[in-house]
Amino acid sequence: MGLRLASGLALTFLFGMVYALVFVIGIWFLPFSLFTLLLMIGFTLAMVLFQYGISPLIIRWIYDIEWMEYEEYQSRYPHLAQILDKVVSVQGIDLPKMGIIHDGNPNAFTFGWTKNSARVVITTGILNYLDEKEQQAVLAHELGHVVHSDFILMTVAFAIPLVLLTIARWAYYASFFSRRRDSDEGGTAALVLIAVAILSYIAYYIGYLVSFVISRIREYYADEHAGEVLQNPNALATGLVKIAYGLVADQGIEIKERNKSKVRGLKGLGIFDPSTAKHLAVESIGPSGLYSMESIQAAAAWDLFNPWAKYFEIFSTHPLPAKRIKRLNKLSREMGVTPEIDLSGAREIKEQQAGKSMAGEFLTDLTFKNLPTIIFLLFLLFSAVWLFGILGLYYIPIINDISLSQFVLLWAIGFYLIGFGIIARTLFKYRSGFEPKTVLELVTNVKVSPIRCEPAIIEGTIVGKGVPGYYFSDDLYFKDKTGLLYVDYRFGLGIVDFFWAIRRVPQLIGQTVRIKGWYRRGPTPYIQVDTIEAGGRSFRNYSKHITYIGAVICFIIGLVIFYFWFQL
Repeated sequence: MGLRLASGLALTFLFGMVYALVFVIGIWFLPFSLFTLLLMIGFTLAMVLFQYGISPLIIRWIYDIEWMEYEEYQSRYPHLAQILDKVVSVQGIDLPKMGIIHDGNPNAFTFGWTKNSARVVITTGILNYLDEKEQQAVLAHELGHVVHSDFILMTVAFAIPLVLLTIARWAYYASFFSRRRDSDEGGTAALVLIAVAILSYIAYYIGYLVSFVISRIREYYADEHAGEVLQNPNALATGLVKIAYGLVADQGIEIKERNKSKVRGLKGLGIFDPSTAKHLAVESIGPSGLYSMESIQAAAAWDLFNPWAKYFEIFSTHPLPAKRIKRLNKLSREMGVTPEIDLSGAREIKEQQAGKSMAGEFLTDLTFKNLPTIIFLLFLLFSAVWLFGILGLYYIPIINDISLSQFVLLWAIGFYLIGFGIIARTLFKYRSGFEPKTVLELVTNVKVSPIRCEPAIIEGTIVGKGVPGYYFSDDLYFKDKTGLLYVDYRFGLGIVDFFWAIRRVPQLIGQTVRIKGWYRRGPTPYIQVDTIEAGGRSFRNYSKHITYIGAVICFIIGLVIFYFWFQL
C-alpha cells in the first residue's frame, strides 16, 4: 500500500467516525439539541484553528533560533543549500526560512502554516556529528514534510479526535437534562445519549491512536522523499543510526578500546526497553571511523524485539528507528543501491542477552509498575462482592460471613499493603549497585525499560539541552567518548523544574560532569539523575524520595481506619 494511500484511508476512517456519530445524533434529537452540538463542535474547531495559527509564532518565541537569509545560509552551508535549491525547484514551493539552533543535541524540525510559509531548523549537533551526505538527507526529510503539507494534514488528523471527544462530552451532559423529563421519551433519550457518549469516547480513543498512525506514515513518507532527492536512502539510514542510536564517537579513541567496548556491548547482560530512541548516541568502531554493525544491531534489538517497543510505538508520532532503517533498506534495493545498515543479526544479539522471549521481564515490569493499583483494585473488587452479598443478591461463604468490623479492619490492612506496594515499586525502579559505564554499554542493553533500570555512573560533557533551543528545557544532553545520551533531571514539581531550567541548565552546558543515576528506556533512552557533579558542586535530585510520600499517605489513611476500627 502506498504511503499517500495509507494516509488517505486513515483520514477517511477518522472523518467516517465523526460523520456517523453526527448522523445518528441528528436522527434521534431535536434541531435545537443538534444545533447546540454543532455549536460546540464549531467552538472546538475554532480553538484548533487558533492553535494552528498561533503555534508557529509561539515556537519562534520559546526557541532560541538563529535565522538566516538564503545568501548567508548558502555561504555557510553550500551542501545544504544545494538540496534546498533542488527541492524548491522541482516542487515549485517558496523558499523556506532556514534556522540554526546552537545546541549539541542532534535534531531537526520544521514548522509553519503552509508549504509556502515553512521554517526549517537544524541544530549544530546535526552539523557536528553527521557527514555532509547525512546532513543533506536530514534536510531533505524535513523538506519532505514541507512538500507534503504535513502541517495542515496533521492538524486535521489531531483535530478529529477532539471533535469526537466534544461529541462524547455533549452527549454525557445532555443525558442529565433528558433524565429530568417525566415522560418515557425522556428516559429513552437519556439512554440513547449515554450510548452515544460511550461510543463517542471509544471512537475518540480509536481516533487518537489512528492520528498517531497517520503521523508515523508521514514520517515514512518524508524518509522516502529524502531517499528520492539524494537517490541514495543509505544517507538517511546512517544518519538515523547517529541521531536515533547515536553511533558517534570521538575520533581519537584507540581502535583497541573501541573493540573492547564492542565486546562489552554484545556480551554484557543489561536491562533494556522499548522506546523511540530519539535522544541517544553510541560509539563508532573501526579503523576507518565507521561504526560496528554489531553495535548497531545491539542498539536496534530492543526496537525490533522488546515488548515495550511495541507498547511505546502505539502512542508515538514517529516510527521506531529500526523500522525506518529497514524501510530505507527496502527503498535502497528498489533503487538498485546496496543497503549499508544490516540489522539481520539483531535477533541473535537479543537472544544472547535476554533469551528467546522477553515476556517474563515485560510482565514483571508491568506488575511492579501497577502494584499499588492492583492491590487497591483487588480490595475494591472484594468490597463489591461483600456489599452485594450483604444486600442479599447472593451468598458466598467466608466473604459474606465477614462482619462490618472485620471489613473495616481489612481495609486498614489494605492501605498498609498499598503503601508497601509503593515501596516495593520504588525499590524495583531505583536499584542500588552503581557502577561506571559508558553510553555504549548502556545503549546496547536489551532488557532496560522505564521500570527496569541499570544503575550507572557516567562521566563526560554536557553538550546541550534535552530539548535543543528551548529556553525552559529542564533536561540535558550528555556526551562521553562513546556517544550521546539524554539526561532526565525532572524533579516532579513544576516550579522546581522551571527554576532549574532557567538557572542551572545554561550553567552546566559545556561543563565536564559526573552523573550518577538510573539508565532507562521509554519512550526515549535516558539516564534519570540521582546526582550531578560539576565544577566542584553537587546537584541532588530527590524524585526517588518523593515517591515515598504516597506510601506515607497510605500508612496514615490505614492508621485512621485502624482508629475507627477500635471504636466499633
